[in-house]
Amino acid sequence: MVASLNDLEKTSKKYAENKQAGKNAESADLAAKIIDSISSPNFSFKVRDDALVSDDTTSYVYENSATYPFLFDFLAEILHAKIPIAVEDAKFGSGEILVTHGLKETADARLNSAVKELQKLVRGKREQALSKFADART
Repeated sequence: MVASLNDLEKTSKKYAENKQAGKNAESADLAAKIIDSISSPNFSFKVRDDALVSDDTTSYVYENSATYPFLFDFLAEILHAKIPIAVEDAKFGSGEILVTHGLKETADARLNSAVKELQKLVRGKREQALSKFADART
């Protein structure tokens, strides 16, 4: 089952707290849950329908104008990236996603492509992300 973005945010916060406290086994389990959920074929970023188009950029705001700072801190950590996380024509941030294209229909398609690529990147970092906690899990 795919976790909602709100659930992923809560799990990411627990991950950060456990990591800070040196609870490596718990951190590893939480990291695996987050990665597996994001890597799921059913995962998506729920955004509002009323994307804002300005010049050559389309801005998508998460449903209910929610923000996900802990989730994006986690993603930035495992991808060794800075926020916003740039993937293809999209920049994923904790409060919005920006897509470089001024036509919404094309931006929607580019966003979908960027989400799939982000999922591949996250899935590809799974073992590396968990290996730093390997001693605690055995």
